[in-house]
Amino acid sequence: MKGQLRKSGIDAIGDIPWGTHFCQFYQTKEDLIEIIVPYLKAGLENNELCLWITSDTPGVEDAKEALKKSVPHIDTYLNREQVEIIPETLFYLEKGAFDQKKALNMGTEKFLRAAEEGYCGLRTIGNLSWLKKSDWDNFADYEEKVDSAIGNCRIISMCAYSLDKCNATDIIDVVANHQFTLIKREGNWERIESPRRRKAEETAVQATKNWEYTFDAVPDLIAILDTEYRIVRANRAMAARLGITPEECVGLTCYRVIHGTDEPPSFCPYRQLLKDGIEHTEEVREDSLGGDFILSVLPLHDSKGKIIGCTHFARDINERKRLEEQTRQRAEEMETVMEIAPVAIWIGHDPQCHNITGNRMANEYFESRSGENVSPKVTSLRRIFCKGSELAVDELPMQKAALKGIEVRNEEIDVLLPSREWRVLLGSASPLHDARGNVRGSVSAFIDITERKKAEEALRRSEEKYRNLIETANEGIWILEWVPDTGARTIYVNKKMAEMLGCSREEMIGKSVRDFTDEEGKAIFELNMKRREQGINESHEFKLLRKDGSPLWALVNSKSLFDETGKFTGSISMLTDITGRREAETKLKETLENLEKLVEDRTLELEKAYKSLKESETRLSEAQRIAHIGNWDWDLLTCEIYWSEEMSRIFGRDPQKSGASYSEFLDYIHPDDRDYVKNAMKRAIKGELLAIDYSILLEDGEESTVHMRAQAVFNEKNIPIKIKGTVQDITERKKAEKALELSEERYRIITEQTGQLVYDYNIEKDIADVAGNIEELTGFTSEELGNINLKLWTSRIHPEDLNRFLENHKKYLEPDRKSYRIEYRFRKKNGEYIYLEENWVSPEGDRKSSVKRVLGVIKNITERKQAEKILANIETARKKEIHHRIKNNLQVISSLLDLQAEKFRAREHFKDLEVLNAFRESQDRVISIALIHEELHEGKGKDTLNFSPYLHRLVENLFQTYTLGNADISLNMDLEENIFFDMDTAVPLGLIVNELVSNSLKYAFQGRDKGIIRIRLNREENGKTVSSKHENRKEGYRSTNFILTVSDNGVGISKGFSMEDSDTLGTQLVTALVDQLDGKIDLKKDSGTEFIIRFSIPEKKMRSPLS
Repeated sequence: MKGQLRKSGIDAIGDIPWGTHFCQFYQTKEDLIEIIVPYLKAGLENNELCLWITSDTPGVEDAKEALKKSVPHIDTYLNREQVEIIPETLFYLEKGAFDQKKALNMGTEKFLRAAEEGYCGLRTIGNLSWLKKSDWDNFADYEEKVDSAIGNCRIISMCAYSLDKCNATDIIDVVANHQFTLIKREGNWERIESPRRRKAEETAVQATKNWEYTFDAVPDLIAILDTEYRIVRANRAMAARLGITPEECVGLTCYRVIHGTDEPPSFCPYRQLLKDGIEHTEEVREDSLGGDFILSVLPLHDSKGKIIGCTHFARDINERKRLEEQTRQRAEEMETVMEIAPVAIWIGHDPQCHNITGNRMANEYFESRSGENVSPKVTSLRRIFCKGSELAVDELPMQKAALKGIEVRNEEIDVLLPSREWRVLLGSASPLHDARGNVRGSVSAFIDITERKKAEEALRRSEEKYRNLIETANEGIWILEWVPDTGARTIYVNKKMAEMLGCSREEMIGKSVRDFTDEEGKAIFELNMKRREQGINESHEFKLLRKDGSPLWALVNSKSLFDETGKFTGSISMLTDITGRREAETKLKETLENLEKLVEDRTLELEKAYKSLKESETRLSEAQRIAHIGNWDWDLLTCEIYWSEEMSRIFGRDPQKSGASYSEFLDYIHPDDRDYVKNAMKRAIKGELLAIDYSILLEDGEESTVHMRAQAVFNEKNIPIKIKGTVQDITERKKAEKALELSEERYRIITEQTGQLVYDYNIEKDIADVAGNIEELTGFTSEELGNINLKLWTSRIHPEDLNRFLENHKKYLEPDRKSYRIEYRFRKKNGEYIYLEENWVSPEGDRKSSVKRVLGVIKNITERKQAEKILANIETARKKEIHHRIKNNLQVISSLLDLQAEKFRAREHFKDLEVLNAFRESQDRVISIALIHEELHEGKGKDTLNFSPYLHRLVENLFQTYTLGNADISLNMDLEENIFFDMDTAVPLGLIVNELVSNSLKYAFQGRDKGIIRIRLNREENGKTVSSKHENRKEGYRSTNFILTVSDNGVGISKGFSMEDSDTLGTQLVTALVDQLDGKIDLKKDSGTEFIIRFSIPEKKMRSPLS
């Protein structure tokens, strides 16, 4: 057991074995805590059951707090009772006296519990500051039994003794009964071994040494005197205080050295001891030793019991005296504070609060005398109420704090005084505890809030008066409270405001304005709250959303609210419903914009119709208006201004010059608008989002109108540092606006003269307002048609066109559809079918949600359709004739090449054979192009070629042209159906296939009996764009990626062959044609030869004739 070392947690001791029994001498509470806390922490961490038997200092709660500061998870240890902290009364004492049997039984019980619950052992600490002189001998016997019992047990035991309660003899006895002792010397803890653990022959010597060491280590002043008052021996502390060495002290007479007298003073405790032979203790002040001391003398006897001297023990109590004086001064200060404090303070002097006294203000509040006991248990002169009910004695704040040991906070009570006057008091009460944590009374502090309550009642009545005014107001009232880091929340709305939004007031309280508006409104609200925070009061129009989602436009008059310290607390706003006015304005604006759009569309259509009649296939492209927009940047810190080039051009300034200064900028502005722009810029600096129109004067004197948008940029301190903005030349737009009335009149005339119908169709009501000559278009009068709806109109549409009309009608009613155009046949009253063209747009407000209303124009295009049919027939015949003639001419060229080649067939000269081959290759190329025109001719003059059938004919022709003796060459073609190319793609692609296949037929199978040529053409799924060369010219069209593969399993091409470096005409031609297609060609030579060509075709170029 002795060999098993355990961590003690104390640096001065280190690791110790089971069965260790040692002690500690301490002077202060801090000394005690400094050793016990790490000692118990080590035990807990080593799975030991820990027991702390404490005393007054520290108490149980103080001990727990000390452990919490150093031991992680101490609450866990306390909850599972691995560490127990109990007072000495539960372990050592019985009826106030030490009970040895009880202590031994308690220790045995704890040791058995440690074994039963699986702990490694038991670790104890006992604080013995409670030990009395009368119990000393009995306790020493207990210590010997403990030391003997734990020797072979898993127990480590520590005893803590207060030096203040031990004299020199006690210290010596304690040291002797423990294995070693911890004592603090010069700020460091030292370990002193006990003599009884040494060998027998060294016991006496070692005991003497240990005694001497302890004698000198004790900080108290100790001297051994003989019966003549001579110093026999003095410890180091005594000698140091006298300013000499311990050896020099021997033989000196104590009263001469210490008191400077020729005889012992009358208060000398040793003088009394020599008379009565018993121990004496006195508290004295001795300046020669440095202040106040407690002097104790203990008699020394010889073997016969005769007094031979004494042990003189002096403990320095200067620090204690200083603390006592501080305590006295603080008590005096506290008493003064209580008397002058403008707060009523009562103190309960016992746990039941039978005796309660108060300070001057308390006596004034209660109409009592100084020192009078005002406890309700003693006098019933005062009655105390809370919320209208009289409180029982135990329900009063002080009694609750004392009897329940709880804090009572912010209790408001009404007191009926003996004079029948009422006082309203507000205060708190707390329990008072003694050194052991037991409640010994309570203290309370109250202030008189009688006048404040009267003011609050007056304020309540005033608020009720104004609330009635607000509640009956015909305008919405909305009060917001500003909460830092959270934003503004609603704390009040009147009934009118809630009704305007279709909500109850409960639904609005606590919410932000952000909850009642759209995304744009949220941004505007945040900007407005920043302006309120700056103290800016203003009126503005704002869009809210009702509970049903409908808009509510309101004219808002807002005012900032601040507290008495100037801190922003929120805002109050009055809201007037202007939704009707806004809807009327919006509808008028939409109507004007849509009419302008319809006029523009109709004008362009008339121009197209006129041009199409005069110039067969020529069409006039729509002129594109370019909006001139420039941007600028004004640094408010450096005053530097940047202008973009377009900005300079708008103002007629040289773009190479730097941006104009602010004063130069103002010089450009028309004098009538200059002040307007200055004021607007000032508002922008304050954070307002700027959007204004104004006129400028160019250097040539011309006047233009511009639209400017600007916004300030703020730093982290909310200081504006920059303004950024844009300027757009809107001169033409302004001119157009001025011509709006003329345009409307022109549109009315055009509508009447051209026989068009203009309608405004309400989808929800399924009814259309129609303007124009409806009888000329339909054959029906307005009276005959009645209310025109969708069902009526679709009943007259040709059955073949009806499904297409309904499908497109449904599709184009989805959000974000700006306009729609469709042609269909319509049955007039007389049964005649005419062609109609219908164009309509949805109003701007409907484009982000389901379309609810459309504006449209319907016109008769029967004559145009007839003209287009005639022109289409003419064009088809013309294209067929062109393709037929080109094909015939190419066949003539092929025949001429064949005749010319006949001249070289009989020759055997090498160069003549090369010429013959060149003629043959040229002939093949011409035939490949002729086949394209033949296909186009047979395709009834269409612009696109079905490429797969063409490729079959081309390759079959090549196989017929090149005869290869007995060689068995097979063809494997995998061609995707319905791929249509125009001439720009089909011609180069046909030439590429011609070159690659003819090359395989001529060279791939020399010296072989059989072989395979494979051709594959298909779209490339999920492929990437092959080339970016044509991105700009194909902009606006989606592209389809294709892969053309031509391969054979012949003899292959030499490893050194490169497409880029080849000098043969065929290879160069293939490379050039691939580049013409903006494609990419890869060559594989792993098994035979394989050419992989990737190219991309815009969908406009490869449309099927059916599309």
